[in-house]
Amino acid sequence: MTPADLRVMANDPLLFQRELIIPSGLGPSRFADVMADFQVDRFAAINGSLMSVAKGERPDPQRFWWEATKGASKDSDLAICLLWLLAFSRRPFSCQIGAADRDQANELRKAAKDVLRLNTWLAQRVDIQAWKLTCAATGAEAEIVPADTTGSHGARPDVLILNELGHIQKREFAENLLDNSSKVPRGLVVIATNAGFIGTWQEEWRQTALESERWSVHIRDTPAPWIDPAEMKEAQRRNSSSRFNRLWRGVWSTGEDGAISADDLDACTTRLGPDPAYRDSWFPYVMGIDLGRKWDHSAAVVIGCDSHDEELKMAECRSWAPPRPGQPIDQEEVFEDCCRLVSMFQVNAIAYDPSEGGTMLAQRLAAAAPAGCLQPSLIEMPFSSPNCHLMAQALLEAFSQRYIALYEHRELFADLMRLQITERIGGYVLTAKRDDTGHCDRAIALSIALGCIYKFGADIACGEDDTEEVTPYLCV
Repeated sequence: MTPADLRVMANDPLLFQRELIIPSGLGPSRFADVMADFQVDRFAAINGSLMSVAKGERPDPQRFWWEATKGASKDSDLAICLLWLLAFSRRPFSCQIGAADRDQANELRKAAKDVLRLNTWLAQRVDIQAWKLTCAATGAEAEIVPADTTGSHGARPDVLILNELGHIQKREFAENLLDNSSKVPRGLVVIATNAGFIGTWQEEWRQTALESERWSVHIRDTPAPWIDPAEMKEAQRRNSSSRFNRLWRGVWSTGEDGAISADDLDACTTRLGPDPAYRDSWFPYVMGIDLGRKWDHSAAVVIGCDSHDEELKMAECRSWAPPRPGQPIDQEEVFEDCCRLVSMFQVNAIAYDPSEGGTMLAQRLAAAAPAGCLQPSLIEMPFSSPNCHLMAQALLEAFSQRYIALYEHRELFADLMRLQITERIGGYVLTAKRDDTGHCDRAIALSIALGCIYKFGADIACGEDDTEEVTPYLCV
């Protein structure tokens, strides 16, 4: 770039944007050659406000709401706007970039680094540090502030970018940053997000943006043109319908779905009853246990991992009900029946929730393993947020991608049909209403076994106790 080119770009953000070399599916490309129409509209709306900030004038409008489907270039386009401001501002200014956590915050930083790597002339003006972007020539700087770290929440930024608002769980964090920006009469705010969840504070903010003349609202509710249709089909299979519609079609969601569709359950039902041949098979087996005491049922499900058929096969499903509501389940009966299952299938691993006596039962089962057999690994699967998401994801994928084979089991099928999968900011969780058949305990035991296989599969196959996370789905 010549000095004359730079002088023109300093007064024309659109020229800067068009002439940048950016990474694309076609390889490094001039942005003007691959820019989609919705990106042209984004830049056309915001460029005047960027010029105002660079001159120290009051932008009009001052507030922007960018909502788009997954993969629709929010991070990259924000990074390009920010790089122009840093490189060509006529005054020193400060910017804060708020995000849910370090990983999310790093997305915009990585997008900026990719642009600088392909535009060496720009890299000579803008420097990227760990959590800061600076330009020595203009004295401008942008600080990245993840919600999970201590940041400069009391600053007075000239520019505020709240990235992926839908992922930010701490409302106070977002409010503090927005309140700080409100102290700057000539400040600029950009909020970027996917579609989120109905009834949340993020939806309240969205409604404010839609109803206020102060906000310029840009919503992209269809996939970006560069998204491969084959990728869309795979995403539809591995996600719940509400999550797929939220991420790829821009539909704000309650987050609730039936966990398993009737079609998927029917496709995964391959036989009428337990197959006795499984008892002599060489499969690695995992037992998932969900214990109840007085009001819920207890349940155990045994899953075999068949590498030959590339399938997970349900070998047994057992459950135990309280004699009467509120009366304790006979724990010795549960122990004895589970002992028979461990011996029958030479179970490699027992996965369990450590509450409700789960730890004691698992330890007794391991100690009672038949002589000469490998003692099963004991794997705790407490219902923490990460594990709840893991179990729900494992159940969803096993059925939607149809690599689990079940035999007909009326009570389990009823549980699966009642089970709900709810998407929250932190991930999926399985939910169900309690009734006289329990709390979907058989389906929960199945999800515990599947979650264990998903997370620790290769180690279970070898009968190892070292359960480092490995490639999902043993032998599949």
